[in-house]
Amino acid sequence: MTAAVTVCWSCGTPPAGHFCGACGVDLSAPAGTWQEGVYLGAHDAALYRRAPREIRAVLPVLLEPFKHLDAVEPGRWRNVGLTALMGIAPLTMVTLFEHLNNPVLAFRGLGLYFSAMWAMFFASAFRAAGIRWRIGLAAYFGTVFVGMTALMISLVLNVELLRGPLIAAKSLWIAIPSSIVFIGFPEELTKALVLFAIWRFVGPLPTLRAFLFYGLISGLGFGIKEGVGYQLGPYAAEAAKTGQFAGFYLESVLRLTSLPFFHAVWTGIAAYLIWFAARLPSARAGLIVLAILIPATYHGLYDALVDRSTVLALVVVGLSIVLLGIYAAFAAQFERWFGLEVDDGAGVMVVESSAG
Repeated sequence: MTAAVTVCWSCGTPPAGHFCGACGVDLSAPAGTWQEGVYLGAHDAALYRRAPREIRAVLPVLLEPFKHLDAVEPGRWRNVGLTALMGIAPLTMVTLFEHLNNPVLAFRGLGLYFSAMWAMFFASAFRAAGIRWRIGLAAYFGTVFVGMTALMISLVLNVELLRGPLIAAKSLWIAIPSSIVFIGFPEELTKALVLFAIWRFVGPLPTLRAFLFYGLISGLGFGIKEGVGYQLGPYAAEAAKTGQFAGFYLESVLRLTSLPFFHAVWTGIAAYLIWFAARLPSARAGLIVLAILIPATYHGLYDALVDRSTVLALVVVGLSIVLLGIYAAFAAQFERWFGLEVDDGAGVMVVESSAG
């Protein structure tokens, strides 16, 4: 048996754990290792006396990884580069747009930045196996342009004059159905159009998790575009008029974070049901109706309640998030039942036979 350590091999202090409480060396490491040169004297020695020798001792350890850079996997380098890009992008954009004196581009650039952050989060959180980023970009910008066109048409038709009194009605019996019909239905249909286009025109139907991801990205594009429009329009005008820039800031943050997320969740639910509509022709009509009706109902309920009871509005959002989470949790199993390639969790793609 190895004799118990009675004193620290470096400084002679009685041991009190895995590391020496006086000089910090690993007591389980034998004498003669690199740590032996770290300790200079008493643990309360002046910093300027200890630091030079300790730095010289640990420097070879700190430089060791640079001798083996070829062992770092390409994927890890990619993650490091992406992390660096996401870290410096806002400062770069703000500096550029300040130089150009173009606040409109600044808001749009930051909107794209937050979109990229949300997209990476969705891809990770929902294990979006089999996604194609080109389709994701098409879903995002397709909804942005479709939404912009729909908005311009509604302005020409003066839809706001028709729906405004009904949505703002004091009675919830009027406000809730009006919000579902005039806000939820048109906006959710707008966001779902790119999903129908992906289904019909983009080769084989993607996996369920990939299609769900495209739905999230479509909703995200709509939410960010809508948010930037509010920032540059009524929010900026109100702040300039009242001088309440704290409110402008907080509303702007919400328009780039929570509210686009809500839009993404509702379109994710639609994507889930549209995918099944594509796979099950015998129930296609019913599933398509549900794909618009369920998100539109959540959306309309939220808009009708948010200015009356924030708690109830958050309950509505919470229920929609739970529904999407349950759907996403069973997505891999449904892919197996349809005989699709699925990720078994270890990075290995396997093919399961369809359920009988």
